[in-house]
Amino acid sequence: MNERRIQSEQQIITDKDFEYAIKEETFVKVMQSGMQIRPVSTIAGYSQAAIRMKDGSIVHRNANSFFAIAE
Repeated sequence: MNERRIQSEQQIITDKDFEYAIKEETFVKVMQSGMQIRPVSTIAGYSQAAIRMKDGSIVHRNANSFFAIAE
């Protein structure tokens, strides 16, 4: 059974969502006020305050929205 837990266009909100996105190496777009603010990347780690992307950038968790994209 290889069904992904994170689906395309799904908003990633909870800690469990972030854990699955990391495990499944889901590509994520970061949105702020309806605009994409970073190039698409995968998530390397997270905390209550911030998300660390694989490209090395750190994004504030509460000020942005995170959406899975189709590979």
